[in-house]
Amino acid sequence: MILNATPEEGLEAQIRAKLIDSGWTADKVSATESASKDFATTTVYYVDDADELAAIGLANLIGGADVQKSDFYASMNETGGKQLTVVIGLDRSSSAPATTEETPAP
Repeated sequence: MILNATPEEGLEAQIRAKLIDSGWTADKVSATESASKDFATTTVYYVDDADELAAIGLANLIGGADVQKSDFYASMNETGGKQLTVVIGLDRSSSAPATTEETPAP
């Protein structure tokens, strides 16, 4: 599952196409807009420890992304099979607000 959590339209379709071009079957790759439009860093989420290496491979395939274990998106899995979730962040968006060096650190 690919979720575009940026204000830039079409990023989820681009990543979906990249996965399909790399051999993933189209019926196994879903892509949609996220309700959130300000997710900071593109991240691949996995649920089971056994899927960590697959998540790392997917992160590398899409050009690098953080990888985290989380069951937050597990309820969106309608098939009951294994699921990796890519949340596209502002780090991939050309329309992301620019940051300046004058911005104070948290």
